[in-house]
Amino acid sequence: MAKDSFRRYIWMLDTIQRHGRLTLAQLKKLWMNSSVNDEGKTLAPRTFANYKENIEQIFGIEIACDRATNEYYIVNEDDLDNNSIRDWMLNSLSLRNLLNESSGLHERIILEDVPSSHQFLTTVLDAMRDNRKLTLSYKGYSMSEHRDMTIHPYSLRLFKRRWYLIGYSEYSQGVRIFMLDRAEAVNALDDTFQMPDSFDSEGYFEDFYGVRRSEDAKQKVVIKVSSRIRDLIRTVPLHKSQVEIETCKEYSLFEYYLRPNFDFKQEIISYLDSVEVMEPLSLRKEIGRTVLDVYLKYREDVKR
Repeated sequence: MAKDSFRRYIWMLDTIQRHGRLTLAQLKKLWMNSSVNDEGKTLAPRTFANYKENIEQIFGIEIACDRATNEYYIVNEDDLDNNSIRDWMLNSLSLRNLLNESSGLHERIILEDVPSSHQFLTTVLDAMRDNRKLTLSYKGYSMSEHRDMTIHPYSLRLFKRRWYLIGYSEYSQGVRIFMLDRAEAVNALDDTFQMPDSFDSEGYFEDFYGVRRSEDAKQKVVIKVSSRIRDLIRTVPLHKSQVEIETCKEYSLFEYYLRPNFDFKQEIISYLDSVEVMEPLSLRKEIGRTVLDVYLKYREDVKR
């Protein structure tokens, strides 16, 4: 039921946003032909009021009524782009909603699946909204079996098709990061927790690329990017500190100030011969050793 409600919130928000303004009568008519109205019921005024309230609590988006025209509209529509997670959910789920109502497009649009978002995301969001604790039956890659643990859900982060839950673990007595797709079960408890004023979701990852934190010192990193892919790096920066410090026909130099964690190193390696680490020397050597190890695995085939 929670999952169905979430889909209906998205439908209502997306429908009002696309039409600009709608009376309740117009919204009811669209509702009757909607794919999320599985039971074919009319949209009762009380149900509509509940959806409006939940949309504001979950997404921070207010739907108000213009009493002069009795039309409903989104009050703070200009603020929608200020929250990356909310923006991703609205764009992704709204597109799925459009596809459901436009059957002729199903075979012409390909979407990347994010499995954990469908199964547990609504439960986690509801718990975050109400500051309720969660129980996770969780098995990380280094764990031999699932372990039940109680989590205070602080934040969510989407990275490379995975949702990560950041929260305080009563088992570990500290803030930890959990991959939702490694959870076998996620359930909300009646017990609540106090969200610490000192926790900053953006600040928690400020010095890193991706989600894996590192104790390495924050430092300047310079990479040399070939002209073939530099526009990609320009338009999708690896980190908010990215600055293009030198440009010529063949390449560009990009500078960062961060902690070069595992995710950052893997991203650099993924570009193979198009990216070269220039500074610091320690990182350049580490990437070089990794590339050499990969070459040694394939050298016999390369010689043929």
